[in-house]
Amino acid sequence: RDVQATFLETYQDVIGRNQKLGNAMALGMPSDKRKEFYGYFESPPTIDRIDRGESITEDSFKAISYSVENLTWGKAIGFHEDDLEDIQLGDLRQVARGLAKRAAVLPEQVFFQILQGSSNASLLKAIPTAPDGASLYAATAGGSDRFGVSGGNIVTGSGVATGSAIRDDFWNAVERAMQFQDTEGEPLLDDGIIDKGVTICFNAANLEAYLEAFVQTRTASLGASLTPFSNAAVTNTILEGYQGGITLWPTQRISDNDAYLFFNDIGPKPVFEQVRQPPRLIDETRENSERARRYRIMATLLDMRAGYGVNVPYATVKINN
Repeated sequence: RDVQATFLETYQDVIGRNQKLGNAMALGMPSDKRKEFYGYFESPPTIDRIDRGESITEDSFKAISYSVENLTWGKAIGFHEDDLEDIQLGDLRQVARGLAKRAAVLPEQVFFQILQGSSNASLLKAIPTAPDGASLYAATAGGSDRFGVSGGNIVTGSGVATGSAIRDDFWNAVERAMQFQDTEGEPLLDDGIIDKGVTICFNAANLEAYLEAFVQTRTASLGASLTPFSNAAVTNTILEGYQGGITLWPTQRISDNDAYLFFNDIGPKPVFEQVRQPPRLIDETRENSERARRYRIMATLLDMRAGYGVNVPYATVKINN
């Protein structure tokens, strides 16, 4: 029976990596070995006053190193030569090459696995920790308050029932980051951390509330009974009190009410990808496969080598709802 190819593109053009990922994750860092080692210096010591007749004091600071191993990733799609010849929906091999689109999405899949600390048998076996030994989001690191502030880079949220609650949590998260300290107890980030933009990642089911929080120009002022005090509107502090840009990133990859803030241009990205071998497609045909010659089973294969790690995450704050 003939099969019409009218709707051939049903699932062919809907796969793609979200363009906002680059605001939160460093992509495609080059790698030329099985395991890459990275390092950085902690903050230099602060300057002391030296009175007349006293010697300049001497201090030290540490260098930190950490590593990320490249893993092998891949998938194959097999098909019988008869189907390659007989199917009415076009070239099977061309459809199988859609594996390249899946490879483009892999960093996003791993990013959200790390973000939420979730298990996934197809992705990372274990969630990598940051160089300070703690998870991507943690209240403490090495037995002390992370970044010198109680709660570290996690703030307790007040829910997503109203745009006002979401705005309050946003400012609490920004204020938390502005309290971060370096390893010498000095301010870690400058006052302009949000001037170049913030990306907020959240559950797509909460989109309306986030639009109310960050896009709606006027909001009602509510009393204790959650009824408006009057018909007068309240200025949205985001639109009229904040000069930087906010990028909203709703996604179904987050299933709870937690939200994640990323300061677009602060330090290294909290999560990164290194690529040892870019994705490559290999066609298994009669010319190069004994299986194809003997059993008429062909295949398209994709493989790649890449690793994923976590940097010191002072450029992100989690709102824990």
